[in-house]
Amino acid sequence: MSMSRLLPWLALFALWANTAASQTWTPLKNPPPVSIGYIALATDGSVLAHAETSPATADSQWYKLTPDSSGSYVNGTWSQLASMPAGYAPFDFAGGVLADGKLLVEGGEYNNGDDVESNLGAIYDPVANTWTSVSPPSGWTQIGDASGVILANGSFMMGQQGLFNSALFNEANLSWSITGTNKPDYNIEENWLLLPNSKVLNVETYAYSLYNPTGTGSEIYDPATGQWSDAGSTVVQLWDSAANCGGENSASYEIGPMVLRPDGTVFATGANACGAGHTAIYDTHTGTWKAGPDFPNGLDIADGPAAVETNGNVLMMASPGIYQTSPTFLEWNGSTLTIVPTPSTATGDSSWYGAMLVLPNGQILFSDISQNLQVWTPAGSYQPAWQPTVSAVAATLVPGSTYPISGTQLNGLSQGAAYGDDQQMATNYPLVRIVNTATGHVFYCRTHGHSSMGVATGSTIVSTSFDVPTNIETGASELYVVANGIPSNPVAVTVSGGSAGSTATLNPTSINFGNVAVNGYSSWQSVTLTNNGSNAISISNVTLSNAAYTDQSYCSGTLAAGAQCVIYVLLHPTANGSFNGSLTITDSATNSPQVANLTGTAGNNGGNNINYSGSIGAQGGYAYTANFTSSAGTVTATLNVPAGTSWRFVADNATTNQAIAEQDGGGALTISYPAVAGDSYNFFVQATAGAGAWSISGSHP
Repeated sequence: MSMSRLLPWLALFALWANTAASQTWTPLKNPPPVSIGYIALATDGSVLAHAETSPATADSQWYKLTPDSSGSYVNGTWSQLASMPAGYAPFDFAGGVLADGKLLVEGGEYNNGDDVESNLGAIYDPVANTWTSVSPPSGWTQIGDASGVILANGSFMMGQQGLFNSALFNEANLSWSITGTNKPDYNIEENWLLLPNSKVLNVETYAYSLYNPTGTGSEIYDPATGQWSDAGSTVVQLWDSAANCGGENSASYEIGPMVLRPDGTVFATGANACGAGHTAIYDTHTGTWKAGPDFPNGLDIADGPAAVETNGNVLMMASPGIYQTSPTFLEWNGSTLTIVPTPSTATGDSSWYGAMLVLPNGQILFSDISQNLQVWTPAGSYQPAWQPTVSAVAATLVPGSTYPISGTQLNGLSQGAAYGDDQQMATNYPLVRIVNTATGHVFYCRTHGHSSMGVATGSTIVSTSFDVPTNIETGASELYVVANGIPSNPVAVTVSGGSAGSTATLNPTSINFGNVAVNGYSSWQSVTLTNNGSNAISISNVTLSNAAYTDQSYCSGTLAAGAQCVIYVLLHPTANGSFNGSLTITDSATNSPQVANLTGTAGNNGGNNINYSGSIGAQGGYAYTANFTSSAGTVTATLNVPAGTSWRFVADNATTNQAIAEQDGGGALTISYPAVAGDSYNFFVQATAGAGAWSISGSHP
């Protein structure tokens, strides 16, 4: 997306018309409290929605749309979620829902209203309702509206904005590794499509120094080799080169979405500043392209949404030229482009305003950076061969418990929805829907740990895990696996029992952190939650009541009968005084919530205190502390770590760049060494067995 998109924005409000609603579009009964742009499908069936009013006024706020008891999104309700990390309010970004159900957001062409091609990122945990910042790949100064795709193996791949490389996200330690170094063209405005063979299809856009006014190349990325290769000519040009109306200086390089249909063909749409946009069709069976029909009436899609309906047709949003308003919605059925009704509230839109999301009930949710969200109900239905099949699942389900489920085609035959480069809204992951036979009420279970994020996986058995909601109704029920709005045949299950009678305890129930230097850190203190009952309990939230305390929680999701989990807490005061607080765990146990009281004081007690802390997520991970300058004398520092783990603790002379003391092993590790006046020092911490939260305390002359 370019800055020129801002120019027609103010005209939007004057152009919207309040026309009669179409029979195929239905507005939400409860509009969101703010304007909504990007939308994603959480694995519990709710919709995650980003607050956006325009590129100049993007927000850090997120909201959730929850369907009603009958599974209706039209009658659903909204609730506000946690806001993104401070300073991060992106517009037009990369990302998607990962295999564990978390939402990754990367970059942003705009951040806090500024056109900066941001390199910030964050990951959202829907269970804890928290965001965690994610650093960019090493050396990447911009991500912006990057191309991105979640690969069949669950890794998120993202293009380096304006350059050639790509990076793969490692969620375990929030890091990146470089891939796709042989890409022949710049990562600009491209949308990447996951194919049934687990490879990624891309149409080249010939940006910058590679400008070719008639270029029609395409390419394929192979995760097995980490390399790109030629995928042939698209026959007709799909990206906007403005070849016949200004050339390179007028080119936007925009392109429309492309989507995979159940028949194995890819429908790719084009942009064209000089006239009607072209379309092309890629056959995944033969690996060849052919021209599709041009858009009617001078329309094209210079960024815009498309989605695969459950009947196999493609719904899309087009508009005239580049960023111009007055949209037209069309369907592609494999042979014909047909104009269909436009949402009554979207008549002043340009295609790039729109977003589409395939809902679990087979409808398509449409947003257009306003509060006027509507739902499209397509005609017809799916073919039986397109349905997921369930091969194994427990016949009796207990509320608050987690179960595996396996079968075929649990990820569907397509990613579901697509856009240009700015938004990834794929829904190719399994949802589990349980319908109570007596009441007809619908409950979605949060799924996570998908064995595959591929598409059209055929007869291959794939699996996931699902958490039965604690508020589910008991009794005879029907279970469905849903992918891209297409359900499996029902499986009879019984929802029985639950965590009734289960109690949970915290130990200890109070912690005194003593006196801590202002702006210093206490040692980490552990609090253990134990499930005393015979049924699993579901943990909803772990919260602290005082901002001076920080926690590293390993309590989330489901806690099995008799099992334990640990939360580590430290005190980090930023002012003098007393700090009273509490650690509260909310769960499905009968004595919920469980509370531990926290006390501590702070006062600058003089001297030169050493206080550092952090967390290492996986064995082998490491961290360096900041430097400090010492006078002559003895430095003493102690590393505090979780019980049962082993660590390497090294003191470095940063002035001479050499290690001067080291301790290895478990428990508290203490280092002492003579400091040289005026030299700078730091510490190296590495988890050699296990991982978790760590802190360093001590003093220096």
